[in-house]
Amino acid sequence: MKTTQELTELVRESLSGGTVGQFRPCAFFDDRLDCIRVIARECSVVETRVNGLLTILEANYPRGDRECAGFTIKGARYFCQKYGLSLATPIKISDLLDAVLQAAPDVVVRTIIDHVARPLVKEARIEQVEPADVSGTVPQEAP
Repeated sequence: MKTTQELTELVRESLSGGTVGQFRPCAFFDDRLDCIRVIARECSVVETRVNGLLTILEANYPRGDRECAGFTIKGARYFCQKYGLSLATPIKISDLLDAVLQAAPDVVVRTIIDHVARPLVKEARIEQVEPADVSGTVPQEAP
């Protein structure tokens, strides 16, 4: 059995940056929650639901004028099937945003897509939504 000292050292070692990678902006299909998540900034957020499809991730502590840290598309399986987007392959983020505008063409969604989402993904250099692999997990990038 390990002593308290040994356990403390193991915890410190594991939290000191050993295997945890640095955050990178990303977009991926979350199989478990059936949504597409676009995350441009690592921070604590409040989720603000715009409609049944779109949720904005607002930073609790904004940097400058950037309050939006990302967004989520709910009901991704049905949504992608309806708009001809395959969850088995990467989806271009521009195609995804165009489909959101087709699904919800009202002025509020158009304003969010054109003035929040598109600039956010451009600035974060998020070009595509990564698909889930067959086990339902997001593929990991090589180190």
